[in-house]
Amino acid sequence: MDDNNRKNIQEEIGERLDSNEENINNLVKKNAAIEKQLGKILEIKIPDYSEAIETLTREVRESRENDQSSQLLASLRAINNKLDKVPKSAIKQLRILLFPEVNPGQYYKIVFGRLIAWAFCFMVATYIFISSSKAIEIYRYNKDVSQSVHYGRAWLYLQQHAKKKVLSAMDQAYEKTADK
Repeated sequence: MDDNNRKNIQEEIGERLDSNEENINNLVKKNAAIEKQLGKILEIKIPDYSEAIETLTREVRESRENDQSSQLLASLRAINNKLDKVPKSAIKQLRILLFPEVNPGQYYKIVFGRLIAWAFCFMVATYIFISSSKAIEIYRYNKDVSQSVHYGRAWLYLQQHAKKKVLSAMDQAYEKTADK
C-alpha cells in the first residue's frame, strides 16, 4: 500500500510539474509577444525640420542684407505659410482619466445610473451565495444528526432484543470504539 501511495504521489508530482512547465512556457510566449508590441510602440518617428529651419535662416539673412521692411514682412509671411504646411508630429500619450474632458453630465448619468444597479446586483448575488452555503452546511449537519440518531436507535433495539452472546460482542465493540 505504501508503494502504491508513493507511486501515486510521484505521478501527481510529475503531473503538477508538467502543468507548471506548460504554464511557464505560455508565460514566456506571452512575454515575448508583449516585448514585441512594446518595441513597436517605442519606435516613434520624429519629423526632420532641418530643411525648414535652413530656409528660414537663409531668408532671414537675405532680408537683413536687403534691409527692406516690406520685403522682410513678405518673406516672414511666406515662411509662416511654409511652416503651417509642414506636417505636425503626432504625440502619443497614455493617460488615465477619472473624469471626462467633454460632457461630464452625460458621463455621470451613464456611470452612476449603471453603477448603482450593478452594486445592487452584486449585493444580491453575495447574499444568495452566503445563504446557499449556510443552507448546505445546515443540510449536511441535519443529515449527520439524523444518521447518528438512527444508529443510536438501532443500537438500543439490539440491546433490548439480543442474547447474551450478542450483548457481550456489543459491549466489546463499544469499548474498542470508545474515545480514549
